[in-house]
Amino acid sequence: MEEHQEVEQHHLRQVLEFYPFEITDVKLLSSRSGRTTWEVVTSEGKKILKQASMKPERMLFIAGAHQHLFNKGLAITQIHETKNGGICIGADSFGYVLYDKVEGNEVIYYNKEQMLKAMEFAGQFYQASKGYIPSEESKTRGRIGKWHKLFRWKLQELEGNKTIAQSYPTDAFSILFLEHVDEMILRAKDALNGLDEPVFQSISKEVSSLKGFCQQDFTLARFTEVDGAPFMKELHSITYDLPTRDLRIILNKMMKKFSVWDENLVFDLLRAYHTTNPLSEEYYRILSIDLLFPHLFCAIGHKYFLAQKRSWSDEKYLWALQNIIALEQSKGDFLKHYSSLYGEIISSQREGN
Repeated sequence: MEEHQEVEQHHLRQVLEFYPFEITDVKLLSSRSGRTTWEVVTSEGKKILKQASMKPERMLFIAGAHQHLFNKGLAITQIHETKNGGICIGADSFGYVLYDKVEGNEVIYYNKEQMLKAMEFAGQFYQASKGYIPSEESKTRGRIGKWHKLFRWKLQELEGNKTIAQSYPTDAFSILFLEHVDEMILRAKDALNGLDEPVFQSISKEVSSLKGFCQQDFTLARFTEVDGAPFMKELHSITYDLPTRDLRIILNKMMKKFSVWDENLVFDLLRAYHTTNPLSEEYYRILSIDLLFPHLFCAIGHKYFLAQKRSWSDEKYLWALQNIIALEQSKGDFLKHYSSLYGEIISSQREGN
């Protein structure tokens, strides 16, 4: 064990030697999900060194996007170059990036003012992302044109998990799962059919030309509040995609905290986003298709039947499923009169002006 730690420390020192800083201390902050971060104390302040278990070419794609956002003026921490001008370091199957550590106040889901500002930031993020051309050495990632495949894969897994649940007739999670899975399968099929609408193809073509990207996992945990405004501490991952994907992800995350789809809050959140990245009505149609698909229900089934969360008790799994069912049911009611949402957002903005 001690020998392993010595090797790791030696490797860490080698990585840090590439940077033009006088280093006085290094402290491990976290190590999970294939990512390890250290706090690096230098003569020019505290930095964060992140090690990610990914090919260096992929890290280069993300680091380049980080630098692109910073150069566009987005409120995101500064990424540091090596002595040779590199924006990240590759070593075997790991990638490393170094950026400033930014101190601020916690951004939480239960603070409406912070949530609204985060949505405004999300719009600014996508606006700043446009025009990103990565270096030739980068391994890019994009989901434009792949939504059909992803929806079909999730639908097939959902149908497979239904079969698995039927083989556990006394399991509480499986019993509750089976009570609602048929409705979720129907929603998934309706959403998949929605992707065949011409609007989806035309918007996908439009977005592809913009070269804008999404975060993939838009979460408030990546923010801190500096001078009353959200500031992005790190860029976890990116993919070329429609801006509505980040919208669906952040709305699902926010509403899951309340166990109900709060229509008034969602309206205010989308209106806040619209102030910084106004989208056409066609984009809102695509958002409704993505919201219709039961992503969260699929995800909790995936976690349970693959036993991904080994630290979770049966009670925690059951509570999570109950929470998602309540959320999906109230979201279904919201989607029934979704068609008037765009007009209401536009109208409210005119009145605000």
